[in-house]
Parts: sequence; structure tokens; C-alpha cells
Amino acid sequence: MKISIIKSKIKTLITVTVSCLLFSCRTEEKVTLYFNAEVITMSENGRVVGAMAVQSGVIVGVGSYEVLKSQFPRATQVDLEGKTVVPGIVDSHVHAHEFGQQTLKANLEGTTTVDEMVDRLRAFFPNPAKGEWLLGFGWDEGEWASMGYPDRAALDLAFPDNPVKLQALHGFAGFYNGKALEIAGIDSRTPEPEVGAIIRRENGEPTGVLETSAQQLVNRFVPEETVEDAKRAILSGLEKLKSKGITAVHEAGMTKISLQAYQELDTANLLPIRVYGMLNGNDDEMMEEWFEKGPEMDLERKFLVKGIKVFYDGSLGSRTALLFAPYADNPKAARMTERISISKIKDLAFRATEKEFQLAIHAIGDLGNDRILDVYKEAIHSKPFDHRWRLEHAQVVYENFYSRASELGVWVSMQSSHAVGDRNWAEDRLGPTRIKHAYAWRNMLDHKVPFILNSDMPGEPWEPMQTLYFGVTRMDLEDNPPTGWYATQALTAEEALRAMTLDGAKSAFMEEMTGSLEVGKFADFLILSDNPLKVEPSKIKEIQVERIIVQGK
Repeated sequence: MKISIIKSKIKTLITVTVSCLLFSCRTEEKVTLYFNAEVITMSENGRVVGAMAVQSGVIVGVGSYEVLKSQFPRATQVDLEGKTVVPGIVDSHVHAHEFGQQTLKANLEGTTTVDEMVDRLRAFFPNPAKGEWLLGFGWDEGEWASMGYPDRAALDLAFPDNPVKLQALHGFAGFYNGKALEIAGIDSRTPEPEVGAIIRRENGEPTGVLETSAQQLVNRFVPEETVEDAKRAILSGLEKLKSKGITAVHEAGMTKISLQAYQELDTANLLPIRVYGMLNGNDDEMMEEWFEKGPEMDLERKFLVKGIKVFYDGSLGSRTALLFAPYADNPKAARMTERISISKIKDLAFRATEKEFQLAIHAIGDLGNDRILDVYKEAIHSKPFDHRWRLEHAQVVYENFYSRASELGVWVSMQSSHAVGDRNWAEDRLGPTRIKHAYAWRNMLDHKVPFILNSDMPGEPWEPMQTLYFGVTRMDLEDNPPTGWYATQALTAEEALRAMTLDGAKSAFMEEMTGSLEVGKFADFLILSDNPLKVEPSKIKEIQVERIIVQGK
């Protein structure tokens, strides 16, 4: 459904609501009046008010308690006792399906030796059946790349009869044991794939680590989940997200299975929060199907599809992101990677332009981001439309990036957790000059580049107050470094909150529905223990989300 039709439906909804107010509809008894609060509306004018009225899941009044009480004399009144109200958080880059899947995997976050990985796998899979795949996630490929990737010897000894697949924290590498490699037919004679790399011992045997797309050499042998499995994982992931105050997400890349699962959950009205789905632009078959039928943007549904997520380059931690100049710390270990050719991205861009899809392309390195801007400029100028095309991550950019992105109206989708999580090795990778244009949130805002802040969960700390805290302080959860890492790139609390609410909604064409607390929008909001715009920045992470309201419930 076209956005113009959505706006028409919202106007109709507002008209009906206003008519009820004027003519005392019986449904006025269902109005709930929240008062004695600091309601941070996040509207364009930055309005903060003391009360808000909600009817049938829609905001029907925002202003002073006295005015709204007079306007809705029969409303049910809820005294918030001085608490703070903010719009529900729009996490604009998540992997909720993957998050839910993690209940079936051993958590390897923080491991620094293969023996630790083995111990956690044994604890999670105490009595695996022979031949059962043992799955884990969370070893940090950035940290491991700095000290040397792991070798599978201990995995082989511990699990000789079970294939093991251990996904890295950011998904840019996988670690497999000998049984898994045997099933996939990978040995010292296996040629290097066109994209990605098989990390090898000195004698040519694989260590068990496969980078980027090389993981598919083994992953295709892992038993595929069913649609019902995917539904359970999605619901588990979304419920956990909602419990922390996230009321809408952008699912950054969907498989055929997860797409079908989302569609069926939406049809059954089972989705607990709004989901803006991004198709997997690296999947040719999926793209052919959706270019044939076009976006699906129906306001009456909780699942919308208009975005196309494309993986272009790799990651900075694994030295696979595309940079103009060599990596500063260990250029010989770098394997700069294109996961899809620029010519293919250009074809996707022109087809997306024709059907008015939104492109959201993963680009980490300065060369990668520069190339994507070239493609965007050519495609956008071929057919001007409200594209809101995005660059996911934009971790390292060239000096002229800001002016180019601003002129094109390209949105940058950045993760505050990445800066604090990568700080131990990021400058080593880039050197003292390039680091000034890395994780550069302030530079983006100062150059008026449309900007959103999100979590990229589950690979990082993802709770909204953590994301906000990282964005404002540039410190980790232990308050390090004390003055913030390159603190000149930090955001104000209001800027960060806007990037997580109204602008998050705008970046998915959802600003008429959610993202701010204004008359006619859905009543998606949070009640917080403290005001994030007033507390000391170091205290933001301690703010509690005391109540979550989604569409008035």
C-alpha cells in the first residue's frame, strides 16, 4: 500500500476521533488520562507537557492536565506521580529472529580461549546425541583477530562425533570443528571461495575459522529451521525487546523462512510490536519475487515491508571492511571483502528506484561507503522520489562523506554500542588520522546528515537505556574510559533520544504512526523512573522502564 494511502487512513482516524470529541461519542468513556508527568513528546518543536489522553489505542490529547480534564471529564485518570513519559523506542536495526534463536545456542560472549568455549558447550549440551549439531554464538571476532583467530584442535578433541558451529559476535566469521568441516568436504585441498576466506594452518589445513561468505560452505549443511521454529524464535525475541521498552523494530535482513514466519504471525495478529521488515538483497530469488509485487505498507498491519538490506563489505574487527588505504596494524592479515559486486548493487538500486523500495546497505569501511554513495547518487537522480535510502553502520567514512550524504538525503544508521565495544582495537586498525572519521555521530549531525541510533542486537548490549547511555557518554557500562572515547563525537541526550524515536520512525516511513507523542498517533509510550534529559549522563543506564504501553495497552 502506498504511503499516501496510509496518510489518508490516519487522517480518517483523526477525523473520527475529533468528531467523537465534538459530539460526545459513547466511546469517550474509554479515554484514559495520564497526568502528573513529564511527557517528552519528541515532536518537532520539542514540546514537554504534563498530561496525555488516550482513546482506543490512539493519542487524542496532549497538553496541560487542566485543559485535558475539561476536554475529557469522564476519562479514567492515571496519576503517574511525577514520572517521565517518552515515546516507545524504535530500534531501527535489529536481528530479532536471530535473538530468539539464541535460546538454542551456547553463549560464548567474553571467551578468550578455545578451552573456555569447550566448557560452555559442554555445560549447554551435556549429553548430545551422536551427529547432533552443537551451536554457539558470541565469540568476538574483533578481539580474536587482534590476538590471533582460534584453532579447532580442542574442539575436535572434545566433540569428535558432533559437528560444531560457533557464530562470531557480529556474524563476520564462523568457527567450526573437524566434524563440521568433514561434512562440508573442506580440507587442505579446498580452494578459496570467491568471497570470504578459509583461515589455514601453516600446512594448509583449515583452522576451523571461515570469514564472511565462506561460512556458507558449512552452514548449508546445518539442518534448516522450520517456519514454526522461526515463529517461536521471533515471538521470543520480540517479547524480550518489548519488555525493555522497544515498541517497534526494523528487522535488518530476512531469510525466506523468517519472512514467511513474520507474515503468518501478522496475519494471525500475534506480533507484540511493530516490525518494519527488510528483505535480503543478497538473495536473488527473493528479490525477483518482491520486485514483481512491490512494497507492502498497510497501516492496519503490524508487519510492513519496504526495505531491502544488502551486505556489501565485511567488518572492521575482522579486517574485511573495504578501506581506501591498508589497515594500520596488520595489513598482511587483512582480507578486504565485497560480499556482492558493485555492478549487482547498481542493478538492485535502479530496480528499487522503479518500485520505490528503500535500500539499506551494510557498509563499514570508508571505501565501501564511498562506493555506495556513488551508486545511490546515480540511481536517485534517475527518478527522484522520497527514497530515505540508508547506509547501515557507516563506521569509517572519508572526509567528503558528510556533505555528499547530506546533499543526497541518505540516512546513516549507526550503533552507539559499536563505538564503546570496538574502542580497544579500532584505532589500531585505522591509525590516528582515520579514527577521527570513525563512529562519527557528531560529524553526521553537524553536517545535517539524517541520523538514527540503534543497537544491532543481539551482538551488543541492546537495552534502550544502554543504547542511549553509550550515545551520550561514549563510555562502556563500567564507565570507561572516564572522559568518554573520542567524546567530541558524543550526542546530547535529546539528540540521542530523537534518533531512537521520531527519527527511527521516519527512517521507515512510519512517522505518521509512531515515534512521537502527538494527537492522531498510536499510543506507544514508556513510563520511566527518571528523566533522561535531566539526570547526569552517567546515570542514564540506571533508568528503569517501569511500564510499556503499545497502542494503548
